[in-house]
Amino acid sequence: MLSLQSLTSSFAPANLSPLSIDLAIGQHLTLSGPSGCGKTSLLKVLAGLMPAQSGEIQWQQQRVTDSNLVWWRKQCCYLPQEPVLGAETISGVLRLPWALKAESTPQPSDERCREVLDLFGLTHHFNGKVDAEVSTLSGGEKQRLAVARALLLERPIWLLDEPTSALDAKSRDRLVSVLSEHAIIQVSISHDPAWVASADQVYDMGNDDE
Repeated sequence: MLSLQSLTSSFAPANLSPLSIDLAIGQHLTLSGPSGCGKTSLLKVLAGLMPAQSGEIQWQQQRVTDSNLVWWRKQCCYLPQEPVLGAETISGVLRLPWALKAESTPQPSDERCREVLDLFGLTHHFNGKVDAEVSTLSGGEKQRLAVARALLLERPIWLLDEPTSALDAKSRDRLVSVLSEHAIIQVSISHDPAWVASADQVYDMGNDDE
């Protein structure tokens, strides 16, 4: 269980009620509201990249603090709106956490890499290989590649900032379907009505009239 108790970021509107919610594996919370209302800042608080203004995060009955941030960050996959790929080839992107010694699990095989690429319709670029250049990919393909890498990490908590911003409807629906089949907790930001409708709960952080 992921427990968020009276959580706010320093960029939250003064009249916003703090976020208090418990999320179990398989559940999806979407943060909704206009640009500038603090959604991305709150997601960064959850990722351990910014301090909270108030409240706390608990996971596996442990409170997240400065002393265990390394542990907490290894529980999460944080996917910003602009994918951070960090390598020149598909294989390099998929295996980057292992190359950086940021992951202690066995490095994924070529077969496993192809499996996750196939989930997002990406294998047709590679002729059975995983060494195509990232520069040949479209924005939507890069976004899907970042999600494929996150799947390889097999972490239980996913934090996604506008994960469908570069995707067409078919790719978005495939992403919704793939993530729903994995034992993860999702906290996302989205302005996509179809993505928001797929969430179990929505935290409304304001409206355009405020």
